[in-house]
Parts: sequence; C-alpha cells; structure tokens
Amino acid sequence: MSRLQPPADPCPQAAPLLQRHALPIRGDPAPGQFDGRLEYATLVNGRTRILPTWLLTTSYRHVANRIAILLGGELSTDGDGLGQSYQVCTGHTELDVLLDGTQAIRLRMLRRHGSAILGSCNGRTQQTPDGDPPCQCPVALNARRDVAKTGRGCEPSVQLTCRLTGDPAIGTFLYSSAAWAFAEHASAVRVAIQRCRRPVLVRLGINRALHTAASGTTFAYTQATVTVLCSASSYWSPSPGT
Repeated sequence: MSRLQPPADPCPQAAPLLQRHALPIRGDPAPGQFDGRLEYATLVNGRTRILPTWLLTTSYRHVANRIAILLGGELSTDGDGLGQSYQVCTGHTELDVLLDGTQAIRLRMLRRHGSAILGSCNGRTQQTPDGDPPCQCPVALNARRDVAKTGRGCEPSVQLTCRLTGDPAIGTFLYSSAAWAFAEHASAVRVAIQRCRRPVLVRLGINRALHTAASGTTFAYTQATVTVLCSASSYWSPSPGT
C-alpha cells in the first residue's frame, strides 16, 4: 500500500509546465494473462494526460470495486458493450506489489521504424519475419542505449506483472514501459530477486522532477521506478489451496 497520504483530489490537473515523460506503452501479452493494468497516463478528449498518481484499469467490475476499496480513489467507466472498461484513479504515487519471481519481469529490445515493429533482439539474435539473423546490438543495456541514440539500435519494451499486497488473490496486473530508465531499474531488479524467496515485495513509484535545459527552459519529467523491498514470504501467507 502507499506510504504517502493521498491528495484531496486523486487526479489533480498537471502543472502548466512543458511536459516530458517516460510514457508507458501497451505490450502484447496473450489475453487472459492479467486482470488489469497499472498506468499513469490516460486519454482526455483525445490527448494524453500524465497523472501524478497510479491509475488501474480492468475489464472486470468486481476487480475495480475491490481496487477502489483497497486503494481508495475515483472509479469511472469507459466505453460500452464489449469494449467497456473500469478505471480507478488512486491517490497513491507509490504502490507496494508482489512479484512471482524473475518471470514477472519481461525485457525485450525492439527494432522500430516509426510505429511499426521490425523485430526484437536479445543481444545475440534478432527475431524478424525473415528469420533470426545475428543481432548487431551490444549485450550491455547501457551500451545498447548509446547505439539507440544514433538511430541504429533497438529500444526497450518492459512488461512487469504483479499482484496487489492488499489482496493478492484479486488477480495479476500489468505495467508496460518503453523508458530506458525503467528498463535499467527492471533489469537490476531481475538480478536482485534471483535468490529471493517468492513472492518478492517491490515498490512501484511515480517520480516527477523538474529539469532545466541548457536553453533555460524548465520542464517536468515523469517516470516510473521499481525498488526491491524484501522477500515477501513473511509479509503475506497464502491460504491453503491458493
């Protein structure tokens, strides 16, 4: 659960500054593998709006109702018919969640051309429609970032699946990101939890900072963070049969 007190308005308007953000992206997991999404961006009148607190979306009303009870916040409905979804805008900038081992974090490197994905790589081989040629990207993540700055390399796609500490049985939630900083955090977390007993307790945070460019322009930069707290075996004891 959040360590911070929720603000009076769980989804206040962003400050009128030039905004630059590490926007999360939507991945492509198979349907039915998760019960909702964690996000901090939403569409308002067709434009992306960055939120200062976590937003949880789900297609299941009972899940949304339970989230609203656990985390508080504002429950709303988006769409109708088969496309209906439920959103809970919480007042939390930090959420403590459970990871079921290293498989809960999936890091891929994608080669893009505009919005199209040409292939993915792992530092050794590429996966493309034309086969699996050798990968030209460096193995180290920071070296890949340097290559990507030249426009010739791949970019990260991170998918993190987790469960809420308040009610782990309610389901699995997905957070997706294409941010280099989050990819570095996630990669470090995968290494750190390799020897941890499962589930592992981590904290997902939203970090918003002000930066001043060389031109003197001040802008707000928002990105997600993930931090290992401990092995969660003593934090939550599953009931028999779960």
